[in-house]
Amino acid sequence: MCGIAGFNWNDQNLLAHMMESIRHRGPDESGCFSDASVSLGHQRLKIIDLESGRQPVYNEDETIVVIFNGEIYNHRSLRVDLEKKGHRFYTNTDTEVIVHAYEEYGIECVHQFNGMFAFAIYDSTKKCLHLARDRIGVKPLYYYFDGKKFLFASEIKALLEDSSIPREINIGAFHDYLKFRFVPGEQTLMQGIKKVLPGNILTLDKGELSSHQYWDITEHRSSGSEEEHVNTLRILLGDAVISRLESDVPLGVFLSGGIDSASIVALMSEHTDTIKTFSVGFESQKDTELPYARFVADEFNTDHHECFVTDKDLSLIPKMVWHLDEPVGDAATLPTMVLSQYAKNYVTVVLAGEGGDEAFAGYDNQRIMMQCIRFNPLYHHLKSMISRVKQCTPPGSNLHRVLATLSSQSLEHQYATLTSLFSRDELLEMGIPDDNLDLSRYYPKTPMDPLNTLQYFGLKTWLPHDFCMKADKMTMAYGIEERAPLLDYRLMEFAFSLPAHEKIRNGTGKYILKKAMEPRLPHSIVYRKKHGYNAPMDQWFKGDLKDVLGSLIEEREHSLYDAGYAEKLLADFQRTGSNYKMNFWNAQKLWSLLVFEMWYRIFIERVDYEKICV
Repeated sequence: MCGIAGFNWNDQNLLAHMMESIRHRGPDESGCFSDASVSLGHQRLKIIDLESGRQPVYNEDETIVVIFNGEIYNHRSLRVDLEKKGHRFYTNTDTEVIVHAYEEYGIECVHQFNGMFAFAIYDSTKKCLHLARDRIGVKPLYYYFDGKKFLFASEIKALLEDSSIPREINIGAFHDYLKFRFVPGEQTLMQGIKKVLPGNILTLDKGELSSHQYWDITEHRSSGSEEEHVNTLRILLGDAVISRLESDVPLGVFLSGGIDSASIVALMSEHTDTIKTFSVGFESQKDTELPYARFVADEFNTDHHECFVTDKDLSLIPKMVWHLDEPVGDAATLPTMVLSQYAKNYVTVVLAGEGGDEAFAGYDNQRIMMQCIRFNPLYHHLKSMISRVKQCTPPGSNLHRVLATLSSQSLEHQYATLTSLFSRDELLEMGIPDDNLDLSRYYPKTPMDPLNTLQYFGLKTWLPHDFCMKADKMTMAYGIEERAPLLDYRLMEFAFSLPAHEKIRNGTGKYILKKAMEPRLPHSIVYRKKHGYNAPMDQWFKGDLKDVLGSLIEEREHSLYDAGYAEKLLADFQRTGSNYKMNFWNAQKLWSLLVFEMWYRIFIERVDYEKICV
């Protein structure tokens, strides 16, 4: 796990500044390469081959150069194959496998890799630069290209070390942020700065920039029985966990007490006697997952550690926003940051449970949508009644959201209505034009069954641009590498081969995962109700964050949305009760506005995050 940066000219001073800005991603070692055509920099977090794994890494005659962020989990078997083909290795790292695989297969070598990665390969003979990002989008990679100047880096802040890049907001991306609470697709909130999309390769050759997608999820329906599927899943899960245990530094698990992270602990326990587990809770919250995490820790005799998010930790929010690079309106980001800071005292690598809900349909919104699909044939009989009731409900209420979902004309727009942060009516009140967001790019190009269609949307939107984003940025803020076995692309492909009833059954998600883990986990963990990181935002916005957000809105120097609407939303929130579910969406809206306003101060107005007080 590391940080990479580079550009298509020689400037050692700029490269040094870019590397320094992402030193937190790799505090152990620095390395660089440059010639007349390119400058490449690497900040290393030592995980494998501590002594000889310094980057950049070269081929035998040093005509191929690579800088790499991530892990190639199948690097040992690939190395054996490449050595048989005559390639000679001088390190034991997975990075060197990339170099020789490129020699053997060209840039299509990415098809050989099972891992999380963002890397740059410079072919000095062809004067060609390739960037590649892993299939799921676990590792971030950004770039800027104005037709001549090309820069790339693991984080946006490194690109902004080039003072010629304008700090201008991308208005369309801002509108997307208000709808999603993150910016999906290749755009970012910074005009001109883009993301390399998951499963894509970017090539700069003779001044021309091109991109192509090397992987996408498809639906290949399995003809196997449920029992066969359960057995296959157990094999895939076991291999995904085992392959992520290689480390020359201390390793642990982020344990929530849910089935995803509990499964990882259970499968790890079959291969190691000592497991360090880490859990986070909220000091002010009675309804917490910590008792379940302790139960799992006791069951597998782990070395268990707990920490708590307190009101004092709200002072970390400006630093959190700086590390995010892009605003993400997900309040679970803060506990992830607090947990990472705490765990760094004990480990450098953690395994985590991201991906289970995406692969096996664990979200409430997916189950609600499947019910909506069943209801659709009746809708035309009840259309007028639903329309009248909808007009009588407050735009921000849960009931209004459900009725608006039922009123949408297609599966795609139903799902967008159900999951959007601010509704269409609310956006119009904020002064945001109805720009008819093009959703087609987030849905499969060839027809899939309804549940797979919904899961595909999540795979292209919130998984890489929210969940993976916050996990990477918050762990790397403290020099921790997070590995997510359930994001193994083979598990994702397998999940998309299953019938819907093996994922959602009797209104409950992750059915097949639960069946697979029944022999290995206590029944109370396998079948307990999903909880999640429910941060006490309702308390925060009636306490310390009320005045903070109020001041940010009042003192803002932009007119991107109607301040009066935001002030009314904040004021109305003060009069609500303490029902978390009733307050959830409005608290999410306030959190997203708070994060955006801080981001604007830090990245557009260039205010030092340490000077933003909470």
